[in-house]
Amino acid sequence: MQKKSPIKENILYFADSLNISRREFYRKINVSRGTLESASGITEEILSKFIATFPEINLQWLILGKGEMYQDNKLNINPLYSKTQIEQKTCEKCEEKERIISSQQQTIETQQQLIRFLQEQIRENRNQYIEKIKTETL
Repeated sequence: MQKKSPIKENILYFADSLNISRREFYRKINVSRGTLESASGITEEILSKFIATFPEINLQWLILGKGEMYQDNKLNINPLYSKTQIEQKTCEKCEEKERIISSQQQTIETQQQLIRFLQEQIRENRNQYIEKIKTETL
C-alpha cells in the first residue's frame, strides 16, 4: 500500500489548524474534495493552488517538515538575499507606493478643481438661459 505524501500530510495538518471543515478548506484552495486524502503523490497544480491561497506558509516546513509552519514574516525570503537587501527592496516598494499615492492625490485634486469650475459654468449658463427666456417672454 502506498503511503500518503508527507507534503499532503503537512497540508492537511495545516488545514486542521485553521478550524474549518475539510470541505471549506478544499473550496478555499479550489480543489475537489478528498484530493489530499488519497495515497497518491501531489501535483504541481494542487501545490501551487495551496501556496497561492496561503502565501504565509513556510515552504521548508511544507516540503521538508523543518521549522515553523508559518514564515517569520510575510516576505518570501530568498536565502541568497541579505537582510539589508530585503529591507532595501521593501523600502523601494514603499517609496514607489508613496509616489503612486501622491500622483493619484494630485490627479484627484485637479479633477475636483475641474468639477468645481464646470459646476460654476453650468450655473452661469443656466442663469443666462433663464434671463434670456425671461426677456423673450416679456
